[in-house]
Amino acid sequence: MSVPSPTLGRVDWASVEAAVRDQIVAFVRLMRVEHPGDRIYGAAVHEFYAEAGGVIAWPMIGVASEESLASVAPDHRAADALRWSPADWPWQLDPGKAEEGWAARVESTATADDGMRWHAVHDRFERTVAKACKAARRALIDEEVVGREFVAVAMDEAWELIPLSLTKTQVRRHFPELDEEQRALDRLAALPPDLRVIELIAIADSPVHAPPGTERARAWLRELGTDAVSAILEHLPVAREKWLWAKLLGELGIPTTEVVAALDAIVGNRRLGEPDRAWAAAALSRLGRMDLVTARLGRLPREVAVRGLTAPYTSFRDVGVHQPLDYGPLESALTEHPALHDAVCDRLSPGSGYCTIDTDEAEAAFVGLASPWAAVRRHGVFVLADTALTPNLRERYDADLRLLATDPDALVRDAVAAASDRGPAVR
Repeated sequence: MSVPSPTLGRVDWASVEAAVRDQIVAFVRLMRVEHPGDRIYGAAVHEFYAEAGGVIAWPMIGVASEESLASVAPDHRAADALRWSPADWPWQLDPGKAEEGWAARVESTATADDGMRWHAVHDRFERTVAKACKAARRALIDEEVVGREFVAVAMDEAWELIPLSLTKTQVRRHFPELDEEQRALDRLAALPPDLRVIELIAIADSPVHAPPGTERARAWLRELGTDAVSAILEHLPVAREKWLWAKLLGELGIPTTEVVAALDAIVGNRRLGEPDRAWAAAALSRLGRMDLVTARLGRLPREVAVRGLTAPYTSFRDVGVHQPLDYGPLESALTEHPALHDAVCDRLSPGSGYCTIDTDEAEAAFVGLASPWAAVRRHGVFVLADTALTPNLRERYDADLRLLATDPDALVRDAVAAASDRGPAVR
């Protein structure tokens, strides 16, 4: 079936689906011709690449047979590991000009209107690919190119598209771990909230894997918010690793008196390891209580102190609920303990992972550009460079950069040079 050529404008999702389907079908047909005796068991659309608010690339297609798998797997254990690792399969198909044209059209639609629809368009694209996999399988079986055991599957990094590509029976057969995870999720969802929280805490703190896994359990606890706080505080004294729970309390963003007291006790407990104390300090600062960390600075190990002072300005802040950007607590701490400035600068160096600020936090970042502390000025330069600014704010930012280009601190001057090269986004 011929697919119309992509042109600028709205996305014809039926045509995108047909383009993916036809690419899979054509590549499997080709592999059947080139390897007529092989037992082809699967095709996978993989290597999904996208940048939030920007690039949406067309993925690759891999095809595998029992024989091609054996050529890259030295034994049964390796074969099991590589059976659904399409990046390791020898038969690969890159996108052609037509596919790249479709990707450009999807990306253009996603980035229109200041990218407000980017996530919705990207999600629609991935779901369309998963739907195309089902259509490709039906076409190949109808043509008798492959047997009914063959599956075509969309394989994103998080494996979220696999259940959308296959039937429940196929998921159970080829990806039993996903089936086990889903059954665990269904069981937990059916529990009353208080029992669900208790089970999620047990899963998240388990030394061995238990479905749906520690990361999924922690994410669910974050979603439960207030309902999870009391149970987490009860678990904290007996937790295997207190830092995990201190971190989670920071991500929940609920600074109750009990939460603050529990975290402050960990920070001040010299019998605990530095990771526990450092993450508790970070959580306190995320919850707006850097003052408690500052009060202990003279008695804290350097790592604990620096983690506590810098946490609200790092990518740690981007997970869960956070306080508005405010450099005031950090400036107050550095005023009392100026010797920590170099260590804070090191922790907040470019590439360390800065927080992403919202547009309504831009004013706080502009205030930071006039800070007496170079660590704050440099941080403000970079976070504003990555923030979508209105034309008026862009003019203000450019004016501030011109002033900071002669800043007495070389670190700030270097930051200005780097930011000037790329320029901030415009909203």
